[in-house]
Amino acid sequence: MRYSLTSRVRGTLLGGLLGQSLAATEGVESYDWNSRVVQSMESLIVQGGFDVDEWNKSNPGQWNVELSCNLMLVKVILATLPIALFFYENKIKLRENLLLAIKNNNDSNIRDGVLAVCYLIAQSLSEKINPNTLVAEINSFIGETTTDLPIKLQQVNNLIVKNGGSTELQNCLGKENSISNIIAVAFYSFANTREDFRLTCLQAIQYKYDSQACGAIAGAISGTYNSMAGIPITWHLGLDEAKLAQWGFTSFSQMVKLADALVAVWSGAYRVSPQLLDRKEARDKDLIFSPNEAIAAPYIIRLR
Repeated sequence: MRYSLTSRVRGTLLGGLLGQSLAATEGVESYDWNSRVVQSMESLIVQGGFDVDEWNKSNPGQWNVELSCNLMLVKVILATLPIALFFYENKIKLRENLLLAIKNNNDSNIRDGVLAVCYLIAQSLSEKINPNTLVAEINSFIGETTTDLPIKLQQVNNLIVKNGGSTELQNCLGKENSISNIIAVAFYSFANTREDFRLTCLQAIQYKYDSQACGAIAGAISGTYNSMAGIPITWHLGLDEAKLAQWGFTSFSQMVKLADALVAVWSGAYRVSPQLLDRKEARDKDLIFSPNEAIAAPYIIRLR
């Protein structure tokens, strides 16, 4: 692999946060997306995998009908990102767990958006991005649907093949600030500049759609693909406590520790005590996650 799995997982969290923060600095009020990522990661870490009952406890009030569809989309994607990171190698298990996680949401647009984004995250983690077949793979992963997302993704892909620019993209998608358009813009931005995290984020936020949603989604995908090593260090330094708190992180080090712990648990080499996770004093003293002594492929290193 070009980058380690740990660096890619870190890049997913950092990339999404930076993409959203970049849009928020453009004179737009910053969204507060609470602690969806943290809650979901802690659930997977403590359980050693996905448990739907524990998941529902960790994501109370997840389906707030008062939220706009776009804000709901990002909240649900944030909550399901850790599932994509944890089950990226097994597409059947990944899809099954994603559908279980969002089964209480009846919006098919959000369902398809989550499946599309998480599939891109999974393929980026395993370095299996094939530009020639990517859209067909995403649409196959989504499955039968009544939404227009598969059509929008195909239109955007055709535009990329023809080297179409931002004006052509805007004309292709129209003016509606819809979920499918947000996903399509994030896909276009990533696919068009996938080796450059900075350009991906800057391109994603320039359109007349929900720039924070576009930035967060495109940033998370690109962060996975390019890893933490591919994100400009000067952008790291621009993260203050207020920006980190929007995603539920108390500090930059906490985000890194959570990413590392998720990889360690995924490897089968580590387990976290639920009692430790619930103790505030342990959290404050960084005692929840000890350093990774070893990380290996699943089932090679086991608990003794």
